Amino acid sequence: MRPELKLRQLTYFIAVAEELSFRRAAERLFITQPPLSRQIKMLEDALGTPLFERDRQGVRLTEAGHGFLADARSLLRESEQVMVRFKPKPAGAKLVLTLGITTVIDVGLFAGVDVEFEKICPGVRVIVKPQISAHSIRDLNQGTIDVAVIGLPSRADGLVVEHLCDDPLVACIASNHPSAKKRRVSILDLQHDNLFWFDRKLNPAYYDYCQQVFKRVGFNPRRIPEPVDHHVLLGLIAVGQGIALVPRSLNSMTRKGVVFKEVIEGDQLCIRIGAAYPPTRSSPAVLSLVGMLKNRFA
Repeated sequence: MRPELKLRQLTYFIAVAEELSFRRAAERLFITQPPLSRQIKMLEDALGTPLFERDRQGVRLTEAGHGFLADARSLLRESEQVMVRFKPKPAGAKLVLTLGITTVIDVGLFAGVDVEFEKICPGVRVIVKPQISAHSIRDLNQGTIDVAVIGLPSRADGLVVEHLCDDPLVACIASNHPSAKKRRVSILDLQHDNLFWFDRKLNPAYYDYCQQVFKRVGFNPRRIPEPVDHHVLLGLIAVGQGIALVPRSLNSMTRKGVVFKEVIEGDQLCIRIGAAYPPTRSSPAVLSLVGMLKNRFA
């Protein structure tokens, strides 16, 4: 019987290849590990070669796996483009671009981007979709969004990423904190506070980058889960539950009992912001949108 490649298997393979972890890939795909492992095994059987090496040290792509990754992404993109080409469009319908925007920075920085872009490209409508960078990268690879503003470093292999700006981290602390009267603080001044921090699976590359900085300067506080909602986070900080390191752009949020302080090591912990898009979908409208974003932050 002739082996078949299924689009679902390609999606699963790409997730494992990007996460290099069956557990994290399963979480990202919102499935359990057994069906994920079965589909990868079926894909390897269909191709007649192992795609991953698994041992106690973790998961690695084989040479064949590295080669197949680009093909898998290309096959998925082509299938999405076929669906787009054959999906009927109402007469006079506008071209729609979906822009993913990372929630790690102040989304208000992008207020009015849809109105501004329609003046540049009449007849093109922009829909803004706030979400974490990992979800935007997934959606770009799956073809469900066109451009994304993401935090860097991120695992964005296969995408074009153009730098927009840098957003240094600042300390968010209670107004009665011992360091609240200082103009600038070192993260070492906050060593004995609980640190609200994000889960690694949300952005493994940036998490690991911060870990390297923390290790280099000797910063190792007790960490507690960071709430998704920034207003909840500020409320917990105001009552002394902990402190946070947040992008400077979030200073626009105000709450009684909370102050933001410049961090001496802030430049080392800077979040770089970039505009990402797939090279195969770099249409004139997409490039115009990226150009407008670059001009906005020039």
